[in-house]
Order: sequence, then structure tokens, then C-alpha cells
Amino acid sequence: MSATGDNPAKEARRGEILDAAFEEFSAHGYAGASMAAIARRAHASKETLYAWFENKETLFNTLLASRLDGIASRVTVVAQRDPSPANVLPAIAEDVIRLELATAPLGHAMGAGESTDAALRLVGQTIGEWRARFVEYIERCRAGGYLAFDDDPFEIVSLFVAMAQGEWGLRLATGMLDQVTDEMIAAHAQRVTRLFLKGLAPEK
Repeated sequence: MSATGDNPAKEARRGEILDAAFEEFSAHGYAGASMAAIARRAHASKETLYAWFENKETLFNTLLASRLDGIASRVTVVAQRDPSPANVLPAIAEDVIRLELATAPLGHAMGAGESTDAALRLVGQTIGEWRARFVEYIERCRAGGYLAFDDDPFEIVSLFVAMAQGEWGLRLATGMLDQVTDEMIAAHAQRVTRLFLKGLAPEK
């Protein structure tokens, strides 16, 4: 259950504050952001922020968790409908890209030497759990005859993730792209899946 319970209005307001915090951290970094500036950006009082978030670190960690929460849940729904890798891997690839895009600004905001160990542990824990589920999935695909490989399953997963990540962050940071659209993400996910499955296709 969320900190706002079952009150939709409070939940929506909390979401607005987290969006404002995201903008402030992304624009000024962790050190440069302040609860007062976030409150101004969210058109809220500092008292409101402190009622929900103990301090800036708690707000930052809550923000990061909100960006990570639910990104991979869609894959479960997709797999229940059709567990074949041709159907599931594009959804995983899209989630990889969205995870990178969602966390990249916050990663830059952390800054060297800042007290963000909890946030870094959260990212590492989330990615670790997600990778473990992915490894289990491709092992099931191998057992079911969908994929054929002799390498370490974790390395196979890492290869797919690297292919999915591509250079989206670099392209955005260097101005090669102004934005990444849903259509671009979907097309890249399908392309990565085709290449990946071609390399791991069972012999006929």
C-alpha cells in the first residue's frame, strides 16, 4: 500500500510532487536540489513535502523507486498470454530501454560523494532481481526447445541487455536525438529480438 493509502487525490498529488522532484534533481543534481526548490516547483509547501518524505534522501530514494516500480510487470502479463521468446523478448527489450531512460537522469543527479548509497543499492537490487528472472526465463526457453546455447545463461542475458540498451543515452546526451519515442523503442526491440533469436535458433 502507498503512503497515501487508498485516496486517489492524495496519490495524484504525491505523483505531481515526485514529478517535480525528478525535474529538480535532473536539472540541478542531488547536491543542488533542495526541498524548498522542489516544493516551489510542485506548488506545494515544505510542510507537505516533509509530511510525506523525511528528508531529501528519502524523497530521492522514493522517486527512484517510483521510476523503477512496475517497469518489468508488463513482461509477466505478456508471458502469460504467449510465453514464446518471439513474443516475450521484445517486451523485455522495451523494458530495458525504458529502465535506462528512466534512471539515467537520476544516476547523473547522484554525483560523486553524495549520500545516495541507499538509492544505488535499490538500483542494484532491482536490476539483480530482474536479471535473475530473465535467466530463469531463457533457461525455460532452452528446456522447451525455443533456444539453443551452451554459454552461461547470465552472459546470454547480459548480451541481450547490451543489445537492447544500444546507444540511447549517448545519442540523447550528445544531441544525436531530441527524444526517444514509443515507436522507436518498439522498432528497436523487434530488431534486437530478431538478431538474438537468429543467433540462438535450435538446429533443425
